[in-house]
Amino acid sequence: MSRINAIFDNMDVWRNLPAYQLERRADIFFSIYLPEILSCKFGAKVEGVIPEFPIRVGTIHHDIDINKSFKVDYFAKASGKIILVELKTDEGSRRDKQDWYLERAKEVGLVELLDGVRKIYKATNSKKKYEYLLGLLQDLGFIVIDENGTFEIAQANYVIQIVYIQPNNPNKQDNVITFQEISEIIEKHGDELSLRFSKSLLKWAGAKAGEK
Repeated sequence: MSRINAIFDNMDVWRNLPAYQLERRADIFFSIYLPEILSCKFGAKVEGVIPEFPIRVGTIHHDIDINKSFKVDYFAKASGKIILVELKTDEGSRRDKQDWYLERAKEVGLVELLDGVRKIYKATNSKKKYEYLLGLLQDLGFIVIDENGTFEIAQANYVIQIVYIQPNNPNKQDNVITFQEISEIIEKHGDELSLRFSKSLLKWAGAKAGEK
């Protein structure tokens, strides 16, 4: 048995266990194909992806001025837009509160989201990690960092789109990409990893965790 088969065989079985979090194990495999997936779905060239992008709670809750954040699974820059992507290996794990957070992030716009990152950076003790994030944002053309480590927002006139990647789309939502769709996209590559991941995606879509 190849190592790749062993990885996905384990995930196929272990996702049925009570405490096993498939999303945390599978997200790296989704990330390999994410630019292609978004391009195929929306016809937009993806210029860069940032995982676990922080959305400042005080930015979307104007009556709660705190520097804590919730994280969007992927923040993608595409042609003329920002795509906020949430990965769900079980569509039953979607929560109204999280959906509300994302809608509020869309409403406040990119300027306020980037200003929220600035406020978190000033308050955090994890300066080095946030400096790395700021470097990625600068590389994507959103901010300009000066010699003092502060930054100005350079470009923020982007439409924000919310997208969910999840096993199925029972409500026929336009902003959902299903595992079936992704399976069809990646199997065309024909390499061992793509074919094996494609197979597991269909398995995960065909039965909920814990079901045979």
